[in-house]
Amino acid sequence: MVPSEEYLTHWSNMGVEASAIGHMKRALRLTEEEEDDGGLIADGLWQADVEKDSLFVVGRLLSQRPFNFEGMCASIWSMFMPVRGMEFKQLPEGRILMRFSHVIDRNRGTEGCPWSFEKNILILSEVGSTDNLMNVDLNWCEFYVYIHNLPLSKMNLGIATHISNRIGRFRDMEPDESDRAWGVSLRILVAINVNDPLKRALKIDTTGEDEHTVYFTYERLPNFCYLCGRTGHIAKYCKSRFDEGFIDPGEDMPYSPWLRAPMPPRSRSQTKSSSASVGTDTSRL
Repeated sequence: MVPSEEYLTHWSNMGVEASAIGHMKRALRLTEEEEDDGGLIADGLWQADVEKDSLFVVGRLLSQRPFNFEGMCASIWSMFMPVRGMEFKQLPEGRILMRFSHVIDRNRGTEGCPWSFEKNILILSEVGSTDNLMNVDLNWCEFYVYIHNLPLSKMNLGIATHISNRIGRFRDMEPDESDRAWGVSLRILVAINVNDPLKRALKIDTTGEDEHTVYFTYERLPNFCYLCGRTGHIAKYCKSRFDEGFIDPGEDMPYSPWLRAPMPPRSRSQTKSSSASVGTDTSRL
């Protein structure tokens, strides 16, 4: 019997190196005695401690550089200000597990995303007590994105949803009673895959009309690479520099700071959680 991914992940949580886990997966064969759980499932113990409302959150700091775990925990505590308290545990692969004592404290943290530590994204995800911590997808982060150069008549929920799903996953928009918005740009909440380059613009097929291009800027955008457009590193350390045939563009980078949108006035969406930055290490992006 080959051990399951869940079993191997347990050893990963205990600090066993990935190479050792891979060897274990290839070489380990369980004996008949090892395959017998001793009635654990039959006795109902496996299901006995499942929480109805999980207070666990798992996070990952999107950075190529090592970070100080204790320092980050202290800064997270200062930001979230949990009234009932919270606990931390360091996991492999740069992950961090947080356990809150009350759902209000947990929601204050998760609804306040995105957060940053030393100008790098801290991705958070709620997890259930039966979830595998190392299998939680921590590749998506929500940003408020501004769509520029959009005609006023096109600032509606349908257009917002379509464009959002071209750059990520649509999450929210603040329309009026007729599902429309109005202004010089359309502000939408989008979940973006941090492994993909940030979208700078999008050409829209208007079916017979003149070609139209919209442009994007992002609120609270952390460190990102002006060379490849991805978050988590800067151009100096971009892996694309090692690609065969790479030509250094010098100062003529494909991306630039103009992708950062200015901070908006305090709005309805920002009252869900505190937007104040605490200290110099960790803050709202």
